[in-house]
Amino acid sequence: MALKPIRKKRLFEEIILAIEKYIEEENIKPGQKLPSENELTDIFNVSKTAVREAMSVLHANGIIETRPGLGIFLKEMEGETIAQRVTKNLIEKVALQEILEFRRGIEVEAAALAASRATDEDLYLIRQAHEKLVEANQNGLLGVEEDYMFHYSIILAAHNSIYKEVFENVSNKFEEGIRISKMQSVKVPGRFLESHGEHEEVIQSIVQRDGMKAMEAMRNHLLRNEKKIWRILNGDKM
Repeated sequence: MALKPIRKKRLFEEIILAIEKYIEEENIKPGQKLPSENELTDIFNVSKTAVREAMSVLHANGIIETRPGLGIFLKEMEGETIAQRVTKNLIEKVALQEILEFRRGIEVEAAALAASRATDEDLYLIRQAHEKLVEANQNGLLGVEEDYMFHYSIILAAHNSIYKEVFENVSNKFEEGIRISKMQSVKVPGRFLESHGEHEEVIQSIVQRDGMKAMEAMRNHLLRNEKKIWRILNGDKM
């Protein structure tokens, strides 16, 4: 039985990144006019509702402003990218730190348990989740849901009911941490490929039934991810 997505994908994230790319390609400067919501709907071939949600997020984060009768204009962001501005405001740093610490606390041990307890079906689902993530990234998508399913598959493969229950109870916060990471990774050259390689190391360790190696591979993956997140949030250059 294949795992089912827990929630619908939030399309506005992809639209925000598409808008950022459009601004770069069209060399739109602060103070200049952006396409209307209807025009963006046609450009990206998405629903008006999704575009409206994306524009609402951009407006709330001070990235655009609407001038009645004139249109939508890009605001000055003082060196930040759109993705950086949005992700900085998605969650408080203290809450983010707690999410990242929780992930290390549960996922590292879960990887070791999966190495000794995973069934053939578990291994298939872990691999399938990873392949879907790679495909999503290759298609220019963030892959938030796909990344979530990869890590959730490993939790399930640990066959510990308490791990599963706790993980599911904080799934929304966990997903928010992934969202922040993914939106920042877009601006780090090669980071998606690096992350794919780290996932492969975790998978191979579990397949080889090497618990210690699986723990180390997962810990390395999470710590590298944390380092990237804090460097960007603190305004350091990558």
